[in-house]
Amino acid sequence: MSVQPEDRTTIDMFSTTRPGRPRSNPYDRTQQCRHNKRSQRLRDKHAGLHRLEVKLPGDVVAALDEAAEDLGISRAEVINQALAQWLHI
Repeated sequence: MSVQPEDRTTIDMFSTTRPGRPRSNPYDRTQQCRHNKRSQRLRDKHAGLHRLEVKLPGDVVAALDEAAEDLGISRAEVINQALAQWLHI
């Protein structure tokens, strides 16, 4: 029987015991990141959010960061509010 890296049911069957502090997560960092990203995408999908990638000049990003800091909200929320206002939503 072989073990897949993403196997969550038999993770302790084939692991070797090691001295020291037990690991809080049996998966390595790359697998943890993949699982977390997958979970985040599913949460966003269920919340009705869509992923959008945009390339902006550095001065625009700096202005966004400054506006976000002044308003006490995230950069994504600043962009969302600006686009909603611009599109009259």
